[in-house]
Amino acid sequence: MEFCAGGSIYDLMETKKDYSLGERWISYICKGVLQGLCHLQDLKMIHHDLKPENLMLTRSADIKIIDFGLATVGETSISVAGTATYMAPEVFACCQDNYVGYDNKADVWSLGIIAIEMAEGNAPHSELTEIKFIKRVIHGPPPKLTWTRWSVTFHDFIYQCLKKDPAKRPTAKQLLSHQFIAGMWDERDVKIQISKHLQKCKEAKR
Repeated sequence: MEFCAGGSIYDLMETKKDYSLGERWISYICKGVLQGLCHLQDLKMIHHDLKPENLMLTRSADIKIIDFGLATVGETSISVAGTATYMAPEVFACCQDNYVGYDNKADVWSLGIIAIEMAEGNAPHSELTEIKFIKRVIHGPPPKLTWTRWSVTFHDFIYQCLKKDPAKRPTAKQLLSHQFIAGMWDERDVKIQISKHLQKCKEAKR
């Protein structure tokens, strides 16, 4: 695997005020993750543990998904695995009797949670105990962005990722066509910005 000298997305968040990356960077990162998820979908794989710590940056700011220790091969899974903060409602539902399982759209939910965390510095409902958190994910409304600065397009991207019914949730391939990903900014310019920021942070540590 290529050496990811840029560190993780969580490391990147730590370099920014309020741990907030801003829409341009979030759009770029989400596109890279969606491209990775499309590749996993072609391989009939579910990652199960997408989170900022498992999304890495190369020196040139390419996005890499790592840590496939919990990944499964197959179109569906009944494994209750992953980091609870990023787990989809249908994953928790596997604890119930007679549940048939879920597919790789569970990874899309995880990306929606990560996108909120990249935007606002914390994952939704991080203040809750684990039991209350699980109940909120299963029975409560899907999380939303709360700060007023975000665009309508970003709000809709989150809404699509976090549809509670996986049958209504878009696939990674479909989300690559979403306006937040496909039509907002010059990808090359954003990539250069992130790469320069990573280099600046590295030099500041010397």
